[in-house]
Amino acid sequence: MPHHATYAVPNEQLDVVVIDDSRTMQGIIRSMLNAMKVRRIRLFDSTETALHAMLNEPPSLIICEWKAGLVSGHQLLRMVRARFMEPLCYVPVIILTATPTRAIIDKAMAASANLIVVKPISPAVLQERIGWLQRDQRELVLGPRGAFEIEGVRESMLAQKERAAAVRKAAITKPAAKPEGVAPPAAQEEAGNGSMAADQWQAFLRTKEQLERKAGLKPGEAAPAPKPSIKPAWTALRRV
Repeated sequence: MPHHATYAVPNEQLDVVVIDDSRTMQGIIRSMLNAMKVRRIRLFDSTETALHAMLNEPPSLIICEWKAGLVSGHQLLRMVRARFMEPLCYVPVIILTATPTRAIIDKAMAASANLIVVKPISPAVLQERIGWLQRDQRELVLGPRGAFEIEGVRESMLAQKERAAAVRKAAITKPAAKPEGVAPPAAQEEAGNGSMAADQWQAFLRTKEQLERKAGLKPGEAAPAPKPSIKPAWTALRRV
């Protein structure tokens, strides 16, 4: 299976197509690519005009805004990756977007975008992304719909969807109902403490009754008050 058109190609041999409806962004990206000593840079305002030029001269790399022109970046990817577009189908595509939502990322990856870069972009980020593509050894494989796909991307996305579905299922699953008639641990502990206190009180009453009987008192009868002690007279005389 073939590699993409940027694999192992040095900057001095790159032919880069930039598609963005903002002239300001076109100038910024062109200055970044010039600093990287890219051989050729072609700028387009819309995907329609860029597609016509690329069919005549396929580039080494496409940098495309997600919403450029009447034909979006997603539609451009679907057309470029078609088998009958060879050799254009082997050209890697970097998607630029200022709104990197999960829906856009999934849609772009499913259409075989090589990279997704968030605007605003810096020179260091652009250089790192292009360098990564130059080292990317993943091959292009023909998918079930007659379009080329990046090796391993379909399997990775399916695995992510399965993990997300498992997480959602675990989040909505209700906990098992507790059997009726069984008090929670805290209630059981309180009930145990209550029964223990009652047992201790009954034991105290029995002990009290036994002591009263030994003292010759009837149950519930108070003990006689102790008589006041009388000090001898000679003790008082000595103090004087």
